[in-house]
Amino acid sequence: MKKSLIEEPTIELLELFDEISEEARKEKLAASPISRMLFWWTRKPLIVGRAVALTSTLDNIEDVKSLLHLGRDKRAYTYTPDVGIYKKKLGRDPSEIKVLDPFAGSGNLMFSTHELNLNCTCSDYNPVASFIQKATLEYPAKYGEKLAKDFEKIAEEIIDITEKEVEEYYDDNVLIYFWVWCIKCPHCEQRIPLTNHMWIANTPKNKIGIRFHVTKDKNFTTELVENMTAEEGKQYTQKGGKAICISCKNTINRETIANEIKIRKDRQLIAIQTQKSTERVVVLATEKDNKFFHNASKYLQAHLKDYEENNWIPRERIKASDGLRHRAWAYGITEWDKLFSERQLLILIILLKNIQIICEKISDKDYAKVIISYLASMLCKHIDANCYATVYDPSTSKISNALTFRQPRLSFNHAELNPFIRVRGGLYNILNNIKSGIIFCSSNKFSAQVLNESVTNYSINHKKFEVIITDPPYSDDVIYGEMSDFFLVWFHLCVKDYFPEFPPIAPTDEDFCLSTGRFGDKKIASEFFKKGFIKSFVSMNHALEDDGLLVVFFAHSSNQAWNDLLDSIRKAKFTVVSSYSIHTESTSNVLAVGKTSFMSSIIVVCRKLTEQKTAYFEDIIPQTEDNVKEMIDKITPEKLLTIPITDLLIMVYGKVLETCTQFTELKSYEKDFTPDFETLIS
Repeated sequence: MKKSLIEEPTIELLELFDEISEEARKEKLAASPISRMLFWWTRKPLIVGRAVALTSTLDNIEDVKSLLHLGRDKRAYTYTPDVGIYKKKLGRDPSEIKVLDPFAGSGNLMFSTHELNLNCTCSDYNPVASFIQKATLEYPAKYGEKLAKDFEKIAEEIIDITEKEVEEYYDDNVLIYFWVWCIKCPHCEQRIPLTNHMWIANTPKNKIGIRFHVTKDKNFTTELVENMTAEEGKQYTQKGGKAICISCKNTINRETIANEIKIRKDRQLIAIQTQKSTERVVVLATEKDNKFFHNASKYLQAHLKDYEENNWIPRERIKASDGLRHRAWAYGITEWDKLFSERQLLILIILLKNIQIICEKISDKDYAKVIISYLASMLCKHIDANCYATVYDPSTSKISNALTFRQPRLSFNHAELNPFIRVRGGLYNILNNIKSGIIFCSSNKFSAQVLNESVTNYSINHKKFEVIITDPPYSDDVIYGEMSDFFLVWFHLCVKDYFPEFPPIAPTDEDFCLSTGRFGDKKIASEFFKKGFIKSFVSMNHALEDDGLLVVFFAHSSNQAWNDLLDSIRKAKFTVVSSYSIHTESTSNVLAVGKTSFMSSIIVVCRKLTEQKTAYFEDIIPQTEDNVKEMIDKITPEKLLTIPITDLLIMVYGKVLETCTQFTELKSYEKDFTPDFETLIS
């Protein structure tokens, strides 16, 4: 493959990546339609995938700019590049260029590559990722907008019959139910509601909070307070793993809180949010509201045996991931079905049952397989909005998803959604999001190959690729195998008759993440990740044409993670030819704030190293310094002052990689000393 634009780190290209970063941040603020179809932990903005695909295959920056559609009225990803113009600029048929993403995840990086009619193969070891890729890159291209209409019609029918089946367990006017977990004080036996703030609504128009009052029988009552002050709104009964008794004011430790919840399972409904005209109104919960819930609980218990016999309940054990051991297991949530209240679980079971019944009536079984995939996505999206980990955001008066912080965690003051009300997380809103995603994806008429395979398995008809573009896992950033079971246990129950190859839980043998929980030891987990990372790069080398191009995204603040990257590149016999810093997250992202591992990524561009070369660490230090100086000299002083220090650091890291990966072996004149990345940058 001829030399492409991305291999020439000119000031013009650096400036273009700045523009792309700004567009990426804006895109993240208003997620693209495909990002709303089903949650995935890491999604690169679509504009980033388009930019990398174009700069990796074209050699003229003006040609790239003309196809990016930056600076227009709407977000750039909404404008489809003209494939005819692209083909002309490329000088060959795009479908002749084979492109691979072996860590494709949600498929975002490949979406624009796909719409340029490049010959795309998307693969991921994780079955949930593979499903998302099929839902965005394969099915819409095959069936077009008809698929969106059919899905909408069938989904509406399922929601309607489900609502009729459970209507006696909800008040039609209620949007959200506010619950608190309660514990008994070990010092005075007072019943304590657990909440980390007192706000019910904290918007410019409404400042509504709650107060708890102790009763003589060691219980409490709840009062709604209008115009609550900021000082009182910030009060709490639990924070940082400790609770404060509302009566004796003694402190209760985390272990006691966890044991109380695990053994007593005491919760109380304290308030409800209703819709009155155009306003959302909060009132205290009544006995009538509690009766709705208790009747649902009784119904579930009466039919539990039937549900179990039909295999409609996910009894799989929650794996020992690092976070879930503390945020779920400690509270008695050891199986996935225990993450839901009785009413929440009942809704999911009946929805699952009705999806299966309706899909059995579709005569075209291949098409039924496609439709049930999106219906399973609807079910899973609702799970993310209606479980014990669901968070209520008083600043917006809306539900925030259980995976807002990437993994479900028991929320002491949690919210329960009415599934049939048209609000965020409700079934009708989810239906519309999925429908919009299908319509958006169906504008792309080209097909992509989607595989559910490990990165180490590239015997795909002995096919070689000209370009590999990928975003591999970053050490312990996301523990994909364990976390994806949140969806997969339900997805499996829903589609098992159509996708027998999809397992009930995610495989982890080649899930290359640093999971201490999985191995029970951080050192062992770290070794597993390092070896897997190296195996991945070696496999990508084998899958790449000898003159092929490897483009890798990487983002981590740990020197050890960068050292793992350097090791993998060198041992797989790649050399870094250029690197760029790019922002892929909105600055308002709660996970991004203050974390360089989320705010900035480095794009590392590699070619195969074709000859054996050895260098001494001490000799390449001056060369590295010259490369860094040359990079800095290309940037004007005015521009330099505007670049965040973390971006400069990442750019320097890239230059270190470029210098030292020119050699297959690095030695030192100092005996028994092996140079690593940390030494090279210090």
